[in-house]
Amino acid sequence: MKMFVVVLVLLQVSQHALGVEVYEGVESVLLPCQVNTSVSTVVWSREDLPHFTVHLRDESSDIYEDQNHYYWSRTSMRVDALQTGDLSLTLRKPTIRDSGKYLCTVRKFGQDQIRTGVQLLVTEPPVWPWVLAASLVLLVLLVAVGVIVYKNYIVTVTEGVKSVLLPFKTTANLAGDVTVKWRCLGASYKTVHVFGKGLNNEFKKHSSYRGRTEMKKDPLETGDLSLILKNPVCEDTGVYTCIIYRDGDILAQKTLKLLVKRTALVC
Repeated sequence: MKMFVVVLVLLQVSQHALGVEVYEGVESVLLPCQVNTSVSTVVWSREDLPHFTVHLRDESSDIYEDQNHYYWSRTSMRVDALQTGDLSLTLRKPTIRDSGKYLCTVRKFGQDQIRTGVQLLVTEPPVWPWVLAASLVLLVLLVAVGVIVYKNYIVTVTEGVKSVLLPFKTTANLAGDVTVKWRCLGASYKTVHVFGKGLNNEFKKHSSYRGRTEMKKDPLETGDLSLILKNPVCEDTGVYTCIIYRDGDILAQKTLKLLVKRTALVC
């Protein structure tokens, strides 16, 4: 009975000041959006991918013509959403690629009236809950595997070192006009590094990361998109996501956590 309770708790969606966090593999996740005014149209979109239409609803029905194909058959809203002001979006079968900042834009008579941002973070489920259902021998083996996986997705470093490497290697096809974006969800949403043809990388970065990030040589040819962060400080602690996209389509994505410690103490 105890094992059953633990698994249920792990599958719950947690909401906090920064947004919504959920494990990959859950049935659905709710992105909240509430307004206290009459609405004629609501548009859900992605801030990091401005040309994405995630979901569109007007006074008559849902409109799917402009919806990005990645979200086909995976989004829905309440039937009475525009009447009640509950414009929350249900996203089915969320994956790590769905992580990002979603915008709920309310329109009235063709004019944008209200815009609400919801940060969604989809992470891989931990290994250890499933170990509870295994035998004693499998328990030892799976715990060992769980520790390896855990370490692969959490990078720990002490403040004062010259640099830290956030690893990411991919086998995705990176030919063509590809953009690579590293971002951080810490105390706020920040762009850490941008790589692509014709992009002013330093201009696009958050000021706290300017002059402190770089990638290895020829990342699109080698598939090694790892990020080097120089002179890491406690304020750099957070969840880092690397997104690779081309023509509005996400090709690959990785999320990991950076923990910067001050000497022997965590910042």
